[in-house]
Amino acid sequence: MLSTDDSGKTNLILCVRVRPDKESEFAHWHVRWQTAVLAAPGALSFEYRPPAPPDQEEAIALASFDSMDALRRWRHGDESRALVAQAVPLVEGGIVMQLAGQAAAGYIPQHSTTELIVTQIKPGKEEAYRAFAERIQKAQEAFPGYVGSFVQPPHQNERGWTTLFRFDTEENLERWLSSARRAELLKESEDLTQGFVAQRMDTSFPGWVPTDPATGKPPSIWKTACLVLLTLFPVVMLELKFLTPNLRTLNPALGTFVGNAISVSLTTWPLMPLAVRAFHGWLFPENRPRWLVLTSPLVLLCCYAVEIALLWRLLL
Repeated sequence: MLSTDDSGKTNLILCVRVRPDKESEFAHWHVRWQTAVLAAPGALSFEYRPPAPPDQEEAIALASFDSMDALRRWRHGDESRALVAQAVPLVEGGIVMQLAGQAAAGYIPQHSTTELIVTQIKPGKEEAYRAFAERIQKAQEAFPGYVGSFVQPPHQNERGWTTLFRFDTEENLERWLSSARRAELLKESEDLTQGFVAQRMDTSFPGWVPTDPATGKPPSIWKTACLVLLTLFPVVMLELKFLTPNLRTLNPALGTFVGNAISVSLTTWPLMPLAVRAFHGWLFPENRPRWLVLTSPLVLLCCYAVEIALLWRLLL
C-alpha cells in the first residue's frame, strides 16, 4: 500500500517475513532492490531495518519518492516486477505492501548507535558510486549488531550522498568502522569521491561539542566535562555576586530557574564554542603534534588557577 504526506512525498513500505533458510539470499536481494530503487527517477531515500526478534519478525524497507506518479512508474516497471518475482521464493507468505506513516520515524530503533556520513561524489562517478554503495551495504549487514540503515543519494545539482547506519552498541559500530573489510572498501572508493564528513549521533553534552569531522567520534566525556567546568565556574561565581541578590524577592524555584537559564545560555554560547576552539587539538588528538596534546592539560590547569585567583575575594 501507499501513502502520501502533506509535502507530496510518497512512501512505499515493503514488509516481508524471510524464510530461515533464505536469510543470506534475501540480504543480497534487498541490497539489489535498494540500488534499483535509488536509481529510479523521483526516488528520494531508502530506509531498511532487518528482523529483530522477538519484537519484529519482519524485514521492513521504506522507499520515498517525490510524487505518486514517480512511485507508480517504479512499482509497475519491468525492473520492479522482476525483483519482486525474485524475492517471492525467499519469503513466507509473499511480499506485503502496507501503509507508511511519516517518513519511517516509527521504524528507527530506540536503542542503537548511529553514524551519519555525507560523501561528496566526483562529477561523472555517480553510477560507479552506486555500485560501490551496494557492496559496502552488503558488507556492513554481515557485521554483528547491525540494526538498519538510511540512504539518500544527491538530488539535482547536489554531490552529497548521505548514508546513516545503526548498530545495537557503540562497540559493534566501532568494530565495523575499524574493520579491515571497510578499510578495503573505502580504498576502492577513493577514485569516486572528493571527501566525506562523518558524525556520531549520540554525543555527550549535545550541542556543546562537535564530533571529529574525520572520524565522526565525539571527544572523551571527561575532556568535555573539563571544558564545561572551565566555562561554567566563572559564570556561577559572577551570578552569585551580582544576580542572586536581585532575585531574592522571587520564589526560590523561579529565582533558581532564572539563574540556571542564564548560566546554560552563556555556556552554550559563546563560552563553550570559544573553549572548544582553544582546546580543539586536545579534544581531537589524532594527527596532532605530540607537544600540543601533552601541554594542553597544563594550559587547562593554568586557566583554572587564573579563574580561582581572579575570583578569590569576589564573595568575601
